[in-house]
Amino acid sequence: NHNTIQRTNKGNMNIGSIICAFFALAFAIKLYGVLDFLDYFEEIYSYHDEECIKVMSIGASEDHNKFNDNSIIMTQWKVTDYVPGEDRPGAMYVASGFLNSKKNQSTEEFVAKDLKIKELPIVNYPENVDFHPHGSYILDRELYVINHAYDKGGERIDVFDIITTSSDIPKHLVFKHSITSEWMKKEFNGILNSLVVVEPNKFYVTQYKGEPDSFVDDQMVSHETKALIEFLKARFLGTRNCHIWYCEYNSDEVNCRKVASHFMSANGLTHNKDYSKIFIADQKDIVIFDRDASTNDLLGRIELKAPHFIDNVKYDQTTEKVYGGTINNLMSVLKHKFPDESDELISGAVEISQNNDGKWEAKEVLSTSKLHCVSNGLRMHNHLVLGAGGIGYEGILVCPVVSDDNK
Repeated sequence: NHNTIQRTNKGNMNIGSIICAFFALAFAIKLYGVLDFLDYFEEIYSYHDEECIKVMSIGASEDHNKFNDNSIIMTQWKVTDYVPGEDRPGAMYVASGFLNSKKNQSTEEFVAKDLKIKELPIVNYPENVDFHPHGSYILDRELYVINHAYDKGGERIDVFDIITTSSDIPKHLVFKHSITSEWMKKEFNGILNSLVVVEPNKFYVTQYKGEPDSFVDDQMVSHETKALIEFLKARFLGTRNCHIWYCEYNSDEVNCRKVASHFMSANGLTHNKDYSKIFIADQKDIVIFDRDASTNDLLGRIELKAPHFIDNVKYDQTTEKVYGGTINNLMSVLKHKFPDESDELISGAVEISQNNDGKWEAKEVLSTSKLHCVSNGLRMHNHLVLGAGGIGYEGILVCPVVSDDNK
């Protein structure tokens, strides 16, 4: 009997050891996945950035939109770390002169002689509403801007007429109306990110966080800690609770419905030439849908791996390709927190296009430490223009387009 009891105990210990080993292995695999996602094992390097010039005529610029071949409309507002009641007004800017750039001209000369950056005055904006711009979109000569107005206006999309000079450069914005509702203010508070407008007041919009922002005076953890917790939940538990919405606004009423789900963080949003394809940046994936123009449903999900963590994406009519801004080493962002400066804070740009076989490809076209935590990368003829409004690094980076089919 004594021997039987010993064998039973040994058997139980063996089963316990196997279970412990199984959970340890599962945890190690998950941990490796998190470290890999954070680029812990990746080499830090610069690529094609020797002639990039940083321009400090604008603050933190989250989103850029091409108005025409000569000009860009840009947001200015640091998206993160906002505290209710804080006096941190946002603004809109215009960068122009891109048609003056010459192919053999240095970027330094172009920036010094041709590039012009100015703030765009806003006319008739409501006095009791804050302006905290995030994502934006231009349809014809109307500008749509996601505004996290928080305690002074709530979540909304502000619509402006773009007024131009005789040379068709934006010179000021005229406020038209806001797209908002009590439901939007409650469910989307601080979490709308990017939009594509397909008709006046009809649009797709991304939700980049699973729950609306909640600022409570006696909260136990900081906003940043909550964001880190949500990230770890997503990576360890596979939580995917962000969505793409299609909304229509008519006579002060907003109607929205989910058209795509199962995203870690639905971020940048763009389209192809005829709006038959919709592209969503979801951390290190680019998700591509077919768009049914009759119903506005999104169909046929394709997931394309991005070289790095990708934020905003924008379609370029000239090249018929999509460009996006990237953060190339997330571990460095955790190590060197804003406003730290470090050569380890590498960001860049990617180019998304179809190859000769019709398959979608995403390739790196720039890697640099000259502007940290990049949130957008836009192509303007001979140049790439990058901004970094999400984390808050000020200025834009102007870089020459360098062809390299091998990267």
